[in-house]
Amino acid sequence: MNVSYEFLHVLIYLIPGFISSAIMNIMNVRAKEQKEFGKIVEALIFSLLVYTIYSLVTKNSPIEIVKIGESFTYSYNYKSFLLLILICVSIPLIFCFFITNDLHMKLARALRISKKTARSSVWFDVFSDKKTAIIINFENGRRIYGWPLYYSDNPEKPYIFLSKPAWIKKGKEKDEFIHLDIEGILITPEQKIESIEFLRRKK
Repeated sequence: MNVSYEFLHVLIYLIPGFISSAIMNIMNVRAKEQKEFGKIVEALIFSLLVYTIYSLVTKNSPIEIVKIGESFTYSYNYKSFLLLILICVSIPLIFCFFITNDLHMKLARALRISKKTARSSVWFDVFSDKKTAIIINFENGRRIYGWPLYYSDNPEKPYIFLSKPAWIKKGKEKDEFIHLDIEGILITPEQKIESIEFLRRKK
């Protein structure tokens, strides 16, 4: 397989960006799957950030490729590679922390630059921010109480795992909670959720 000098250069400088992009995809919930062109653009942006930080810290290149005739020789320093890996892992983790906690968009909303959040949906926003017990109302009239320990990020597929659940039975004077002697219950889309009540925390 013949590999051109230019292609080898591009490949080496894109690898950190692809590593960062892969970590970002694993750790972060995205509204929709990226297309191939979008993945390449993201890898380029990450590579630019990685090598900019690396250059500012070391003032060197982590690898040098020299073309002699039709062959290539390269040299590298393992310490440089370790630093490069640390940078390309740290950047997406920092980004994911900001996105998951909506920190940068909170600042943007405070400055009235934007009204958007960083998360993929309003469903995900509410479950991420409202750490409280809930009551799920189903279309068939049934109601269940519990703590949403796990939940899907997609409102079109509303999966919710309720910890310490209790069915709610309507009484004459007040509702009766029928606690289930189980760890939890998984609510699936087939159960047709009508609405979800987020209860106030007790002071």
